[in-house]
Amino acid sequence: MPHRIEQRRRVEDQLRHYERALADIRSSAGRGANSRALQLQHARLIARARTELAALDAEPARA
Repeated sequence: MPHRIEQRRRVEDQLRHYERALADIRSSAGRGANSRALQLQHARLIARARTELAALDAEPARA
């Protein structure tokens, strides 16, 4: 159980970091291809982190 809590905190921290980075990219970057690529990369990282959190939330229900 403590391992799961630690893992959840780590994923939540990553998610916050990715969301902040995406907001920074959107607010300060131009409209070039590099900016769009960075936005897409961070959107994918955010989606992965949210999926991982959902999986962690579902684990106790399966146990």
